Amino acid sequence: MGVTALVMAGGKGTRMNAATEKPLLEVGSRSMIEHVIAALTGSKMVDRIIVAFSKNTPQTARKARELNVEILETPSEDYVSDIRYAIRKLGLHTVLTVSADLPFITADIVDQAVKKYNSCGKPSLSVMAPASIYEKLGLEPEYVFQVDGRSLVPIGINIVDGARITEPELEQAVLVTESEELALNVNTLMELEAARQRLKKSCEPLVSRRVPKAYRVARISVFSALSVIGSFIHPPSPIQTVAFDSSPGFFAALYFGPVDGASVSGIGHVVTSIINGFPLGILHLPIALGMAATGAAIGLTNRVNQRWGFVAASVVGVAVNTALVVLAVPALGWAAALSFLPFLFLAASLNGIVAALAYVGVRGRLRL
Repeated sequence: MGVTALVMAGGKGTRMNAATEKPLLEVGSRSMIEHVIAALTGSKMVDRIIVAFSKNTPQTARKARELNVEILETPSEDYVSDIRYAIRKLGLHTVLTVSADLPFITADIVDQAVKKYNSCGKPSLSVMAPASIYEKLGLEPEYVFQVDGRSLVPIGINIVDGARITEPELEQAVLVTESEELALNVNTLMELEAARQRLKKSCEPLVSRRVPKAYRVARISVFSALSVIGSFIHPPSPIQTVAFDSSPGFFAALYFGPVDGASVSGIGHVVTSIINGFPLGILHLPIALGMAATGAAIGLTNRVNQRWGFVAASVVGVAVNTALVVLAVPALGWAAALSFLPFLFLAASLNGIVAALAYVGVRGRLRL
């Protein structure tokens, strides 16, 4: 069943009292609507994304176009009326409506909601959070509903059968989430600040990945083992040690940070060098240190920007990795070392691309 995501981004945002249109207010390094669209794009269940804007949010419409998302102007009567207008105007069937002010929405919660809707047999579904979460966060929700003896608050994610949108009341299923982040529907400046502070806290473990020591050692060991596997996959090159052994280190640096990236990159090089018979002898030790520096550089660079930092980090990794050819000069001489440069650059680039693609594919889903 095809699902259309309708991002509601036409409200005035009067409670925000901000010069910037509410969907464009930034939480972290990107606007709230970018967070929403990124989650919807990552969903396995959503086939189409449409941003519903109004005369109140022309800049939001422009941003949606930049993100290659469909747009539709609505009359801006009220939230429900604009939903009905969009569904009738476009002849939509199964519609996932999402508020544009949910900076912590994830592809996972979207997919959970669609799966429950498909299995519940009811014409509508609402994702809600316990009212107690709002009390814990010091927030006052606008609406609180009693559902099966529980006080629940709609978070701004709903699914409806478009063919029945004109009916005054629809039987509704409820998906309850216990996530404090998802409860942060940003309607006031206080909620905006709470979301920004929450993101700062949530980014700390994403950057440093603080985990028990034994777990980190096991993780580094696993990725180092993957380096060994990668060492048996060779792109065309006259150098036997040029292989995909660096990809796990590059990925670890992007996803887990500079410490894991440096460890996996350095250990991976030592192990693969041993397997290949230490062709450069003792020089593999400074090269291993250089690879560790490469992993650290990738991890640190990726911190610069939450969305696109991995691009700069990959470029830095390829550059530093390629530059390590100078360490082979004492054993090979300048002429031989430079003759290997194109092959080393190719291998580093391929490793960087593989790691970057893997990172982009899992960064919104993988939880370690």
